[in-house]
Amino acid sequence: MHNATCSIWSRKMKLKVSGETGAIHYINLFNEPDDGPNHQVLANLLSFRDRGEIVIGFSFATIMEFITKPDMENRPERVQRGQLIKDVCGPNAFPYITDLAKGAEFPNGGRWMFGRDEKVVTAKQFKRKMHTMLVDELAKVEGLNRSQRRQLGRKASMTELIRKNGSTWGRKRSDYAGFPVSDEIIESRVLERFMKGQCSDAEFERRMNAWFSDPAEYSRIVYDYADHPNVIAKYFGKPTDDIEQLAGQIQEVVVEIQKMNVDRLSARSTLVEVGFDKKEARRLTKQFTLPEPDPEKVTTKLEAVVGKGRAGHFHHYLTRIMKPGYAFKRSDVMDLMQMCYAYECDLFRCDKAMANTFRDFEPFKGKLVGRFADLPNRIESQLQELGQDQSKGRIG
Repeated sequence: MHNATCSIWSRKMKLKVSGETGAIHYINLFNEPDDGPNHQVLANLLSFRDRGEIVIGFSFATIMEFITKPDMENRPERVQRGQLIKDVCGPNAFPYITDLAKGAEFPNGGRWMFGRDEKVVTAKQFKRKMHTMLVDELAKVEGLNRSQRRQLGRKASMTELIRKNGSTWGRKRSDYAGFPVSDEIIESRVLERFMKGQCSDAEFERRMNAWFSDPAEYSRIVYDYADHPNVIAKYFGKPTDDIEQLAGQIQEVVVEIQKMNVDRLSARSTLVEVGFDKKEARRLTKQFTLPEPDPEKVTTKLEAVVGKGRAGHFHHYLTRIMKPGYAFKRSDVMDLMQMCYAYECDLFRCDKAMANTFRDFEPFKGKLVGRFADLPNRIESQLQELGQDQSKGRIG
């Protein structure tokens, strides 16, 4: 079960709420009538948003679980899912977790999978490819002498040639030979204007990279056009398998230790019955315990990836799966990564089991919301608390 996240703003003070307004609830919206309970909760959240009290955002996990690889029949539905995320969240994204250590912050300019300095398309790269194509086309033109070919093949001549030619390429969807460009790319005429020198490099890069980060375009680009394998399975399937196996092995050890401790308690009673001093009997039948994982060793390496102060929950979780009876769920893995955002939030939505796992984890104290339906009331309470703090002159 994966999470969307949101931030709440109250005048000059900031209240952030993060968590599962996300994938499973987006899916439920597709499977219930408009007056269903999930629609009502979402309507309440949107009311907070529209009053300027909250900003609702999304993260990589929301996209990857909610927009899975579709079959041919369900392609339009996956696009609708992406559009729903876009309609609810706008250009507000939580950074990819590895970008947190580099200082990236919500709303991150809508970038949910690319780093803060990472670009899918650059103006320089695009110009180079266009120039290569021009030179290739000139080689096919008959009747040009060497001087003319050299003149026309200069990079500076490319823009002038396209402008003088009056090209309108890029204004129609058919110009893109099946590539799934967005309506915004076509309507802005960004490619035509850029090739004619009428669009700055900065505008070109902003529009093109925003397109690749657009949730509504994700399924079209990644699955329909590129035919990429299901992303969450490809990149997180094996790590999740490994963690599931490790958790299972740990629980097997825990069960064996429990059995040995039961036997040792029985042996202790026998020793006392045959005349051993109770203190000596306890010494001889001391209970076995699993060693606690070193928090510094666990968190130091992880903090290099997810940022300082954002890895303590991994250690806490590890101590919990070493307790008897812990039931590992595959969704725990993505939830743990999502919780890297919870440190800076006032509320965090997770399922009941994870809320229970972290009920005594101090950094998350009072933040976890175990039911989606509870979010509106919890938000209202936090906003009221912020209002009281502001009246006392506290700005947080």
